[in-house]
Amino acid sequence: MMLHILMSTYNGEQYLATQLDSILAQTYAEWRLFVRDDGSTDTTLSVLKNYAQQDKRITLVNDGERIGACRSFERLLTNYGEAEYFAFADQDDVWDTDKLSICMQTLQQAEQATPDVPIVVHTDLRVVDEHLQPIAPSFWNYSHIYPNLLDTHIRYLAICNSVTGCTMLFNRAARDCALPMRANAFMHDAWIALMTSCHNGRLVPISQTTVLYRQHGNNTLGAVPYSAFRRSFARRREEAHISFRRAKGCVYRNYAQFLLWKVIYFIHRSLYTLTA
Repeated sequence: MMLHILMSTYNGEQYLATQLDSILAQTYAEWRLFVRDDGSTDTTLSVLKNYAQQDKRITLVNDGERIGACRSFERLLTNYGEAEYFAFADQDDVWDTDKLSICMQTLQQAEQATPDVPIVVHTDLRVVDEHLQPIAPSFWNYSHIYPNLLDTHIRYLAICNSVTGCTMLFNRAARDCALPMRANAFMHDAWIALMTSCHNGRLVPISQTTVLYRQHGNNTLGAVPYSAFRRSFARRREEAHISFRRAKGCVYRNYAQFLLWKVIYFIHRSLYTLTA
């Protein structure tokens, strides 16, 4: 089964080669990598051209337009959507060699159990610094993310995204229901997860870590320890409301409804952490 890996780059010269090497080392080899550069001004394009010359599975897309990460991934997903399966790759992480194999096996098992529905599988990550030194063995624990709870209800998912884009593997049905992305979609991963849930699909979390999630100060979105969020209740509430409001058309009607589901989610999360 053909898999399309989609990567958006922007001034990623420092870590890009290491990430590309980890993709080339995958035990699952039936993939093509499409890389769209979002207007880099460093040597990112030179690195990409070199790798594309060495491996014909790599295709460089360079239209010269700067549109940001979310829209860049959307464009890739729109223009290279003929595969059966899709994965996203960031420019600065490192994949375990069996990442794709683990995700593909889980996704195909899910498809056998529930055929013809949108399905997204996603994994945990190991948080590391810019030199790949460990910060936390589990991103989910580090940021107090509970996919086994969040993935079960679209309103929970609208309050707090559980899916990290660089760990996703999803089928064409999930791709189709997510496009086009709404103008207020914050990031591609959260949007695809939300639309999958909205269309009665499945989100399947894998507790195993498959990615070294590199933190270097210039991440588009990075790993934030839960303790940092706890210092500002107002900030957390506002961010959750923004996320929930972006789900308009699926779950959002008004602020009172958001507060109700925020309280329900808080109660269920508290119960979940006591029994997990």
